[in-house]
Amino acid sequence: MGDTQGWLDQQAIERLAQHIPFEDDPATKSELIEMLRGLVIRSGKGIDRAVFGFEASQELKRLGLWDRLGGK
Repeated sequence: MGDTQGWLDQQAIERLAQHIPFEDDPATKSELIEMLRGLVIRSGKGIDRAVFGFEASQELKRLGLWDRLGGK
């Protein structure tokens, strides 16, 4: 995975994770969670957990995706 693609994936994961708690529509929320899961499964091991902010890390932990990310 290239550096640019890794950065784009990390940004998408962060933004989705930050947005999901504020989504009111259940169908849209489900779709966003599935998109987030897909991104984490596809490229999560190549992304260090340390780059994520507090809100994103909390949501990733809540969804059980935190352990799929790289790093400590």
